[in-house]
Amino acid sequence: MSTPFVIWQFSDTRELDVAVLDNTVPDTSYREHKGLFWVLNNQRYVESDGSRYASPEDYYGFIPLEDFQYEIRELPDPIDADLVYIADSYGVYEREFYGENPEGARSELIYGGMASGELDKIEEAYNASTPVVAEFNSFGSPTTSPVRERMYDLLGVRWTGWIGRYFFDLTEGVEVPQWAVENYERQYGVEWTFKGPGVLFADETDRIVVLVEGTDIAEGVCEIIFTEAGQERFGITDTVRYNYWFDILEPLDASLLARFSLSLTDVGITKLSGFDIPAEFPAVVRHEGNGTFTYYFAGDFVDIDTIPRLYRVYGYDTFKEWTSRDTGINENEGFFWKVYVPMMKTILAEAYDHAHSP
Repeated sequence: MSTPFVIWQFSDTRELDVAVLDNTVPDTSYREHKGLFWVLNNQRYVESDGSRYASPEDYYGFIPLEDFQYEIRELPDPIDADLVYIADSYGVYEREFYGENPEGARSELIYGGMASGELDKIEEAYNASTPVVAEFNSFGSPTTSPVRERMYDLLGVRWTGWIGRYFFDLTEGVEVPQWAVENYERQYGVEWTFKGPGVLFADETDRIVVLVEGTDIAEGVCEIIFTEAGQERFGITDTVRYNYWFDILEPLDASLLARFSLSLTDVGITKLSGFDIPAEFPAVVRHEGNGTFTYYFAGDFVDIDTIPRLYRVYGYDTFKEWTSRDTGINENEGFFWKVYVPMMKTILAEAYDHAHSP
């Protein structure tokens, strides 16, 4: 019974300094990056001082403190790391920080967006051959257009302005943010009457499109499918459901490793075509330059609240990959174990080899 624990304890540690930027930390759940830290610790990566990764201390960005106080932990200049990981730049808003916001109403930004100074440091690290991994939301609102354009050059993609998300229940007041309901009613001049599962799209001008499961979109909804290149790189051949936020991209000079696919009906195809929203769009891309590489995940891949405290078990990630369901309503758990963790194991190993190559 103790064998997996013993194997983990006697496995070699590997030194890998990862600079994590997370500007979206309204509370101490650290859900936008703690899944990454679990993978780092489980795979026995340690910082240069030999310590393991811990959510409160080992990231840069917005730091929540007691009594509704906060501080900003600036990225170092220069960034002396083996990998830069941009977990989320969306930011922290008043209602989420100072009190619960279950209805998802919009409020004033306290801090967020990718700042020009932050990107200066990240670009300098990239130009010095440091790999960069970024994911949704790294360049959408509230990041400014000039900074966004520089992010496009760094990652080899361009955002169309559309984001989307699968909801298990479209009923008003359950999951869908209030701003989406209000914008929909303003746009179409009718009340929001959607119920049941479906997909919501929103663009940067507040246009809303809703697909209802069973009418506009078939069961299976939004799935991630790896290309031949992606299967070869990550070893992931299964098609897996994705149940959370994503953005719709156009690849520039990046390699497509996986794509999102929507199971649209004819009605759904017609509805999306009126807004130039494709049925398939990039999910994972890889870009090379300056003797290094970048990855962009077009979804909130690492965002997960329920993560095991136990990581000192060899093969635990494989066990979770086999036993987790991608159809359940427990956040995006199945996707996390079946897609995110295997991908990050490969990318971290790639970053380690890059950092320690002659």
